[in-house]
Amino acid sequence: MMSHARRYGHLRFPPWRHGQALKYPYTYCAVCLFAVVGCTEDHPARESKDSNAKSPVPVVVAPVQLTTLRPSIDLIGTFTAIPERSGFVAAQTSGLIKTMSVIEGATVKRGQTLIQLDPRSAKARQQRARAVVDKQQAILDRMKHGYLPQEVEIARQETLRARAELESLRLRMQATIPLHENKEVSDVEFQKLQRMVQRGEAAYAAAAAKLDLYRMGTRAEAIAEAVSQLSVAKAELSGARLAVEFCTIASPLDGVVTQLTARVGMNITPADRLATVVDLSQLFVRIRVPGSYLSRVKKGAPVSVKVHSLSNESVEGTITRFSGDADPRTGDVQAFAMVHNADGNLRPGLGCRVRVSLPPVERALAVPISAVADRNGTSVLHVVRENKAYEVAVRVGVETRDYVQITDGLSAKDVVIIEGGYGLPQGCPVKTTSKE
Repeated sequence: MMSHARRYGHLRFPPWRHGQALKYPYTYCAVCLFAVVGCTEDHPARESKDSNAKSPVPVVVAPVQLTTLRPSIDLIGTFTAIPERSGFVAAQTSGLIKTMSVIEGATVKRGQTLIQLDPRSAKARQQRARAVVDKQQAILDRMKHGYLPQEVEIARQETLRARAELESLRLRMQATIPLHENKEVSDVEFQKLQRMVQRGEAAYAAAAAKLDLYRMGTRAEAIAEAVSQLSVAKAELSGARLAVEFCTIASPLDGVVTQLTARVGMNITPADRLATVVDLSQLFVRIRVPGSYLSRVKKGAPVSVKVHSLSNESVEGTITRFSGDADPRTGDVQAFAMVHNADGNLRPGLGCRVRVSLPPVERALAVPISAVADRNGTSVLHVVRENKAYEVAVRVGVETRDYVQITDGLSAKDVVIIEGGYGLPQGCPVKTTSKE
């Protein structure tokens, strides 16, 4: 059943466009009067025997055309941002918002500073990391260049002093042994002297080992360890520098700030979304394509978009992608058409009307859309043959705003009635007039 006709009883009447029924009431009544009294018969399927004696009914006719039809469907759409052309502004470090240099709706450039965090804590960490790097670098340099002669001499003197003290303690110990055996020195004093000798031996061994190390130079393992510690310190310094840079939050792309939630004095974390920036030079129009049209609506299909609240001019675009899932309730599939927004007046969230062009039909047998009616679910029209009207059942194909394709029931030589033929019985005499 065609959606562009209205039913009345068992017949359908074409819609009166732009209030024609109200603007021309007398004309509308005259057409209905001709349909009722111009050529009446008890049984419309049987041709009247005395039809030649009746007055011909005036009708308007049009020839069947063999042409190229360019069908389309009209849908409701909504402008939305292109995901690849929109970005979120978020912090990469925690901190306190110190200043803001942007407002909602402002046009910004990629890399432009939008928000500045308090950098004092980050700068302090950077200075500390710098000092650690300097310290580790100095240690590594000393290990690589070895010890100075003065340091070696000092180590030798310390070894000599430790050995002299050890020999003095040993002599004292040897002198104390006989006294201890004769009970002239207590056990406590003797054990104390023994511990002093042991400490002296340990001090001498440490001094001698240090002297040997200074004379031999730094071992390769110690140098490798120092290199690793320096690398760790440099990595921490790089992180501290990034923390300072992260205190300056910039726009990720060229566009317009569509949302701004940040405020001066707000404590933020890396998970907080502070603003949204959208490149409005191109937008998507989101539409719902009925499942019955999916076979004819493809990527690259041209669309014409109108936003009546802004302008009567159309914005042209093409369908570039479809959603992966269909609506389980309606079978509709979301499609996205890309349009250019040269003047920047379009915004995400605006509603619009979208006309989607369907594939053209070459060499289509077409009649004006007003010629086709409906009789109990069957498409019918009236043809004129030998100045008489005959109702013919037809099969329709694609439709445009003005024409409908007839796939079965007509030939290219037929002439169809487009006005005044509703309700005429078979074989009713007619007087034809071509529509200018």
